[in-house]
Amino acid sequence: MKKSLLTIALFTALSGFAQDKVQCTATTKANAQCKTTAWNNSTLCWRHNPEYVKKEKNPTVICSGTTKANESCKQKTSHPSGNCFHHRPKKD
Repeated sequence: MKKSLLTIALFTALSGFAQDKVQCTATTKANAQCKTTAWNNSTLCWRHNPEYVKKEKNPTVICSGTTKANESCKQKTSHPSGNCFHHRPKKD
């Protein structure tokens, strides 16, 4: 009995963290309610929110490293250093 009460109490405490996501209240072109989740105390999803700003991504470039055969690497990368994961310095 104590175990089930503890489980219920834990579940109700954790369910309070999930209250910032709700279903979008906008309608689609087919005049049906949008099924996408709205976040951050908003009632509109990213698609219907006019204030939504898409995150900028780094452009994809060809790696500037060289291979063991002393040829230029042909891997693509979007890392700010311009090197693919093979030619980036290892973190210790």
